[in-house]
Amino acid sequence: MPELLRDTPPWGIALGLLILVVIGVIILSVVVLGIAGLFRRAEPTDGPSMAELAEPLLRARRGVGRMDASFDRLAEGTQLGLTGETATGWILLGGAVAAAAVYLATFDELLALGAAILGGGVVYLFFWTLQNRRRRAIQEQLPDGCFQLSRSLRSGLNLPAGLRETAAYVPSPLSGLFNRLSVALSLGETTRGAVRRVADDAAVTEFDLVTEVIALNSESGGNLPAMLDRLANSIRDRNQYRGYFRSVTTLARVAAIFLALAAPAAFLLYWILPDQRQLLYVFLNMPEGRIMLAVAIALEILGVIWIAVLLRRQDDY
Repeated sequence: MPELLRDTPPWGIALGLLILVVIGVIILSVVVLGIAGLFRRAEPTDGPSMAELAEPLLRARRGVGRMDASFDRLAEGTQLGLTGETATGWILLGGAVAAAAVYLATFDELLALGAAILGGGVVYLFFWTLQNRRRRAIQEQLPDGCFQLSRSLRSGLNLPAGLRETAAYVPSPLSGLFNRLSVALSLGETTRGAVRRVADDAAVTEFDLVTEVIALNSESGGNLPAMLDRLANSIRDRNQYRGYFRSVTTLARVAAIFLALAAPAAFLLYWILPDQRQLLYVFLNMPEGRIMLAVAIALEILGVIWIAVLLRRQDDY
């Protein structure tokens, strides 16, 4: 066995240790989950109690639970079918894969740690970039939802029943919002409080208008189907204008993305070409060169963040 290890290259030993650690973690996880399953309290036959259903909502309003709820909304907003736990798992997996790849190539613990942070950050940045997909889906589905709710109310259904009918008609994620609002109203919650809670979860300006119309109608009365029809037409015109705005600004947004990627691409090109790599080594060996590179990286990161903020501002209107 020692002779076999002596003939094995270092990367092979590191890879074997990594595989052993992964297998050990999987076996330990299975054992822990099995032991926890033995002591887990059985679910009641009549389903969870009201206190158990309310616990996630109460926890999301205090302390660390508020941060957990914010991260859960980010994961749900990607429209990838993720929860907060699965999103955290993907972030940890990205960091572990990046750390393992760098360590197998360099055998440097500090570089592996930096690669783990960078890999997890890249996965989180990917989720952060996609977090507005849910809001855009709600914006696109809302006109049809308003028209369907108006038709349901004209047919003689009351508001909770009309919301349930609309939730069965429209796709997700709008169906989930209407269904939650219908359940809250059926349980006796005030209309103003119920629509405000659902609107805070949606975080869409157009949905805020719909909920305000519903709340105002419950307090002052009026022809709710006619108001929903007018609001649906207004939201549809707003969506068309938003699409026109994105189409006429596509060139500027693409140019901004290419400008943001120009500096990393140039650095990678210098690293790949052998002749340019020698010049890069000379530049990095100089104290002034390292300072200039650090300042350039900081300005590049600041510019990318600023461009991302500017591009995401259009989703707030």
